[in-house]
Amino acid sequence: MRLSSLFSSLIAVLIVISLESHRNKSPEIRYLNYSWINWEGLVFDNPLKLIKKHKTIYEKNLKNQIDQQVLYYKTGLNKNDQSKLSELIVYESKKYGYDPLLLTAVIITESSFNNYARSSKGALGLMQIRPATGKELANEVNIQWNGSSSLYDPEINIVLGAYYLNKLFIDFGELALALEAYNHGPSRLKRYLKKGYRPKRYSQKVFKNYNGLIYPSI
Repeated sequence: MRLSSLFSSLIAVLIVISLESHRNKSPEIRYLNYSWINWEGLVFDNPLKLIKKHKTIYEKNLKNQIDQQVLYYKTGLNKNDQSKLSELIVYESKKYGYDPLLLTAVIITESSFNNYARSSKGALGLMQIRPATGKELANEVNIQWNGSSSLYDPEINIVLGAYYLNKLFIDFGELALALEAYNHGPSRLKRYLKKGYRPKRYSQKVFKNYNGLIYPSI
């Protein structure tokens, strides 16, 4: 039994070392054209999904990484609420089977983790959701909606944002298009696509931030 336990622990350590090595190698990719990379493979084929027995160890390291990332920004949150962000991001990402670092990258792109961010078009909170969209999404996921101020609740904002991104991915069938729909709105994006125009600027910005999280500079 002792040998078996020791072997299991050794395997866990080797897995974590392998994952950290994977995230820190090949910094050259940061300078590549982000449009052709298979982002679905990176986002959905992630260690939280692949590793079952030792995923707790990986999750802990992942939350620590997100916590450290959050420290770079002024969230406007108290320490208690700010400390819950990484757990929220990991939990909501696991619901839909994608890498929590993608959701982290979207939040960085949208609000730089400013919980009280407000865009010129009225989008609010961490994931910059418009009140009309937020109300509709809250009804779909059965969350109590108390008006636009609900979007300043980090938990509600992340729950709705993660759900919305997944909904758009199902609708458009491609991660890059789902991100563009998140930014432009699905109806507008569909009009663009009918005219033969495919926007890329926003999705490439998210992928650049995501890539920076996967392969952090040393």
